[in-house]
Amino acid sequence: MSGVPLAFSRRAERIEATHLGSIAIVDAGGRLLFGIGDIGLATYIRSSNKMIQALPVIRSGAADRFGLSSAEIAICCASHSGARYHLDVVAGMLAKLGLESGALGCGAHEPGDRQELARLMSTGIAPSVLHNNCSGKHAGMLATCLAMGWPIEGYLSLEHPLQQWILELMAEHTMVPASQIGTAIDGCSLPTFYLPLNAIATSLALYVDNARRGDEASSRIMAAVAEHPELIYEHGGFDSELIRALGPRCIAKRGAMAVFVIGLDTLSYGPIGIAVKLEDGNIAQMPPVVMRALEQIGVLSPAELERLAPYRGIVVENCNGMRVGDVYTDFTLEKVVDPVVA
Repeated sequence: MSGVPLAFSRRAERIEATHLGSIAIVDAGGRLLFGIGDIGLATYIRSSNKMIQALPVIRSGAADRFGLSSAEIAICCASHSGARYHLDVVAGMLAKLGLESGALGCGAHEPGDRQELARLMSTGIAPSVLHNNCSGKHAGMLATCLAMGWPIEGYLSLEHPLQQWILELMAEHTMVPASQIGTAIDGCSLPTFYLPLNAIATSLALYVDNARRGDEASSRIMAAVAEHPELIYEHGGFDSELIRALGPRCIAKRGAMAVFVIGLDTLSYGPIGIAVKLEDGNIAQMPPVVMRALEQIGVLSPAELERLAPYRGIVVENCNGMRVGDVYTDFTLEKVVDPVVA
């Protein structure tokens, strides 16, 4: 890898960790607008492509056939924290499909939501598949299979027609032939895709461009996510609050091992895609990195900047609530081309 310092963890005014990474910012034609580090770095996209994985929920007719609400469409794109408000949406979706939670192939893990985790621990109840951060995505895939008349058995496999459809959608959005996209198994047992950072950014720019041009699937998904940003992660989560601040012109998503993507409709550049990768795999430092990039390219209004100000840096506190350090950023994006007014 050939990333550059993007963020620094500091304690008592001394740097104790340097977080290397790369950023690619492109337009809907795949043209690089800004970059830093290795913009061609290949990495697994992990959960950052859930908005593309959700497209078949609309295009198959599943959303209309089963009467999915905007909240249920939004949860299909989620890496949620397993709060009760997340679980209720996924459970309601499964009820509309006539399926039990056991149909979900994502596996179970402890919820990230502290209240829900405390409830489970106090009652001795084991986490269920609904608590899996990907349960909404899997519910959407089951809906698609039912709408298309495909078997739900084996829907996790890359050879299943649904996963082949998603692979083709990835190829379409990244401009990388399907035969050249590397695959592996994600944490939730679905395929994940290995792609250059600039191609990942292109997928977001194209997604937003399609929505702006009237594509029903991407526009419905972006509208649903903007209406329910807390379902994408949680209240206060950076990707959720970024979407809340920027509204329906934005879609944003974190992924495991410190991948973060944004699709944004802008006045200066038209639809753009932003992809960030931190090489240490620690996503905790992501908010100030993303905020610095957004500020430098000048796509946020003063009101949006003010609303997102809490994410421009990270205060580090110890177990007694004492401030002992911080995380800050210090990098300058390289401007590659001049703006093109949309």
